[in-house]
Order: sequence, then C-alpha cells, then structure tokens
Amino acid sequence: MLLVLLYHRINAVEYSNRLDIFLAHVKFIADHYPVVLPGDTLPSGKTAVCLTFDDAYFDFYHYVFPLLCELKIRALLGVPVKYIVESTTLDSISRLSIPYDEAMANEVSVKKVPFCTWDEISQMVASGFVEVASHSYSHRNLTDQDVDLREEIVRSKAILEENLPQRITTFVYPFGKVNKKVHSFVTRHYLYAMRIGSALNKDWYNSHGLIYRVNGDCLTNPLQPLKKINLSKYLFKYVMNTIRGR
Repeated sequence: MLLVLLYHRINAVEYSNRLDIFLAHVKFIADHYPVVLPGDTLPSGKTAVCLTFDDAYFDFYHYVFPLLCELKIRALLGVPVKYIVESTTLDSISRLSIPYDEAMANEVSVKKVPFCTWDEISQMVASGFVEVASHSYSHRNLTDQDVDLREEIVRSKAILEENLPQRITTFVYPFGKVNKKVHSFVTRHYLYAMRIGSALNKDWYNSHGLIYRVNGDCLTNPLQPLKKINLSKYLFKYVMNTIRGR
C-alpha cells in the first residue's frame, strides 16, 4: 500500500508543524519506510510513504530541504506558479513571518516573497531530492464556475517546464477540490493527480485515477499518522472511497 502525506508549513501559525516534532516525524519515516515519488515502483508487502508539500512556502526551502538532503530522501513540492518570483534579496526572517492567509493576497507574493523563488526551486530540483508538481496557476478552487481550466492546469505546467529541468507529471488539486469535469481535463495532461481523501492507496492510480492524501499538518506526536490504528482507518477509507467512486 501507499501512504501519501500532505504538509504545508513549518514553524508557522496555521497549517503547520512545530519544527522539533516534524524533524522527529520525518526521521522516523526515513528509518522505517521506503520513501517514494509518483511513478516509483512500490515495494511488495510493505507500506511506502510519499511526502508532499503544498504551496511552496519559503519555509520548505529553509527547513525541509536541508533535512531531505541530510536524510537522503525525496519529497514532492506542489507549486502555484502565479506566486513565484525569480529571486529576492529579502532576509529569511521576514519571508518566514508572512501568515498563511496573507501570502496569496494582492501583491504580497512579489513584495514580501513568502514563497520559494525560481532560483530556490531550481536548486532543489537539481539536488535530486525535490520533485515539483503543479498546484495550479493561481491556487483557485477548480470546481468554481468561472475558473479558466486551461490556465490553471495547462499553463501552470508549461510555465514550470519552461523554468525547470523537469517534466511535470503530477497535478495537486488546490483545496483538494475536484469533480469529474476537472479530473477528466487533468488526466489529459498529467500522469498523476492528487486530492485529499484521508485514505491509503493501492498504487499510483487506484481505480479512479486519484491519489488520496492524509493530512500531516498540526501533528501533536511524531508518529501520529503512522500508528496502526490510524493506518487501519486510512485503509477502510480507501475501500469506502473506491466504492463511492470518490
């Protein structure tokens, strides 16, 4: 089976983990589980773990990337390309201080640079420890009536591939929101598509072409999502999601 964990920020107020808990959490995963990326062969008879980080906040580069290099494990970074600037001279403290609910507002992404820059993302991709996914162009709910799906899904991929030496094969749905129309459009342009779902996965496709993810934010214990009772719940949820076609 496959457990895909979803994270956002480190040492922030919302949608975040305390750094000490997160360090212990990831070190435990590295010591006890195969860590994989979309398309990797899954081990037989053992649960593999995929680490995914949404939004490409600067704290991923500041805190998570050095840890990946130290442990020699890989992670998937979902990038909303509208908010990425080429480079910056702003200091780390100011960039780390931007609240979650302000980062995508107005011109904050340009003036305060709370997200990774293209220079930083390129460095991480070149290391071999970070793979990039599209997290849309502007991080909108793609099920809204007035959304330009071509811009959010196709243009975002094109921009990523223009700026990075990597083929973009994974799409991560903003807010985990998806319907049949949106998913059908995504599968024409990407090999893999991730939502939330709070469930385990059989493989990289499941029966409906959707990869389920389990929330890894706000951990109170490093082993929280990895306890046997929780893994059993995620397996049950996978079965129910499959039956319901979700």
